[in-house]
Amino acid sequence: MSTYNRRQLNKQRVHPEIQQIIRNSEPANMQAKRHYQKAHANREKRILFFGAIFATIFAVQLLISQVKLHAANATLTTTQSRLIAVKKANSELKADQKRLNDPTYLQQILRDKYGYTKSGEIVYNLPSDHN
Repeated sequence: MSTYNRRQLNKQRVHPEIQQIIRNSEPANMQAKRHYQKAHANREKRILFFGAIFATIFAVQLLISQVKLHAANATLTTTQSRLIAVKKANSELKADQKRLNDPTYLQQILRDKYGYTKSGEIVYNLPSDHN
């Protein structure tokens, strides 16, 4: 005997009064089902709405942090380039300071810039070939 036939044998007829009660309660059951579906849809909409708000806030925060990071990187790059230039100028000034302590360099500067001559020295100015 198949499973279907065994199940059919176990079925009993429902009493007519109980059938009437079931038929009378169907509209109320349908109304409860519609109410549950509507409440579920509203709950789902609220969850999606607040999820979208949360995602938007997160995206805005991420965007703001990226902009700040880009600005900080730009500032860092310009500061590093200024630091390199200042270090170069500092090393040149230190080299000039060391040369100024050398008496022959001082003599050369006095002769070139200020036209200093020793007593009895004759200075000849030759024309340059840069014309």
